[in-house]
Formats: sequence, C-alpha cells, structure tokens
Amino acid sequence: MLVIFAKLDIPARDRAEIEAIRQRHDALHGRVEPHFTLVFPFAGVSVGEVLGHVQHIATEVEPIRFKLAKIAAVRDPMSPGAHLFCLPDEGAQQSTDQHDRLNSGVLASRLHPTAVYLPHVTVGRFGTLEDAEAAAAFQAAVDIEGVLTAMTIGFFDRGRVEELHQVLLGAP
Repeated sequence: MLVIFAKLDIPARDRAEIEAIRQRHDALHGRVEPHFTLVFPFAGVSVGEVLGHVQHIATEVEPIRFKLAKIAAVRDPMSPGAHLFCLPDEGAQQSTDQHDRLNSGVLASRLHPTAVYLPHVTVGRFGTLEDAEAAAAFQAAVDIEGVLTAMTIGFFDRGRVEELHQVLLGAP
C-alpha cells in the first residue's frame, strides 16, 4: 500500500521530546520519522500516477508552519484501539487543506466516504481508549513549532515504511 506524509522540520531538542514519547508508546517508533499523514494507506494507483499528482499539488502549496500544543487520546475508528496524538493549534487548517487537495484526482476514489481528517502526529498506540487517556494524563501538552517543507510518498506494509519519493512544497 502507498501512503503520503510530511515529516516534521523541527529543532533537535523538540525531535528528542517527540521521540521520547514515541519510544514509550508507539510500536512504529524507529520505523518512520515523526510526521503528519496526509493520505492514509491506499492501493490501486500506480506510484507514477501518485507522484505526478503530488508534484502538481506541491507547486500550489507553500511550506506549512505549525505549532503542536496538545496531546490527546483519540479512539481509532477502524479498531477497538486508540492513539495518542500531538495536535496542532496552528497549521491545522493548512494541513487539512493539503489532505483535501491530495484526496482528489487519481486519489478521489481512495478516500473513505465517512473518513474525518484530524491533523496530528501519532506518538502512541494503545489497545484501549482508557490506556491512551491514562498516558495523555501524564503528558497533556507540548510546545513544538516547525514547518512541513515536503511530502513523502512511501510504501507501507505491516508497520514498515519505505520512502519512495520526496516532493518539495512550493517547488515548480
């Protein structure tokens, strides 16, 4: 399956803070850098088609400034589990707009009709919402500013991510 995400361009001390949380709570820690997922895993579209689509959209979008401020437990709508998310209080609308642009054209039919996009950085995965809420109680806030400068197309399989292409935002 393919996936499209944007890695965080943040200071080293902030990356260390996010990585420390992920190391405690996220099984994917170390497999992929902290990121905003812009298009969740999908199949049925060639890498070439996706790359052309992403390149076209990237020319229309400037880098996205964000500020992560809150950590929250969020129920996984596709399973009984839950996640621990860092949520932006700045840059959320721009990330949502980018998600919407990407889920058009060759990817329009891949978007689940009831999917609701919440811009976030996943820092934990749990079997129950209660476990995620308990973890969130210990770390309810962060103060991390950064920028999303590129989109990455990756191959996602059983928790492993292989980066295939990176496309700079705002590049012709």
